[in-house]
Amino acid sequence: MIPDFLYIGHRGSRVNVDENTISAFKRALEFGANCIEFDVRKTADGELVILHDSTLDRTTNGSGLLNEFTLAEIKEFKTKTQNTTIPSLTDVFDEFKGKLKFMIELKESNLQKELSEILREYELFKDCIISGRILIDILEFKNLFPQCRICYNITKGQGISLDKFMNSSNDEKISLKLDLINLQSRLVSKEFLEVCHKNKIKVLSWDFLNNNPLQKIKALINLGLDGILFDNHSNIPQVKSWQSHF
Repeated sequence: MIPDFLYIGHRGSRVNVDENTISAFKRALEFGANCIEFDVRKTADGELVILHDSTLDRTTNGSGLLNEFTLAEIKEFKTKTQNTTIPSLTDVFDEFKGKLKFMIELKESNLQKELSEILREYELFKDCIISGRILIDILEFKNLFPQCRICYNITKGQGISLDKFMNSSNDEKISLKLDLINLQSRLVSKEFLEVCHKNKIKVLSWDFLNNNPLQKIKALINLGLDGILFDNHSNIPQVKSWQSHF
């Protein structure tokens, strides 16, 4: 087994379950995930809830911008398939603290105060990876709370592009102080992995909803990937069985 490999449930799971719900996170845990990834946004009354999109329309029976509703109003909406509620961040921590690590995707730039207060209350700084596309936000969080690991989603990142990262000097890369980088699966290369590992940055990858995800996952692990964001929870046991031979 590869030491410290991250088996991450991407939004919990995105197959046969509503993403970013307690049910999806439970499914990931049951199938062997050691970490769950989810998206955090703020309600009109300043509470943190789990939703990928800025609007309610795609995944729930509601409509409109999430940040125009209070937490109490958000709790009245139901997800489209399983008819379950949108969880708050504290709902997730209450259910899964001590069972999983957490990869928290910042979907907005104004979450630092509320997030840090909750992490302090639950004593979870060391069990969380703070991720996001806005480089300055996650670097600022790392500066204030160095016990947290940070992950830059470089595929559509704002702050440094993939090309610039690959072409920048070694000193510039080190100065980023990143713990992890997350890159879309089709863009991961041996060269990218070597550059990251040389700078002590672990590499994750996402986007495995294609026709043959296991083949792509296996190829990337053979290149030296450090973790997978699994769209389909049922793939986790198969990958674990491969890794027992690595």
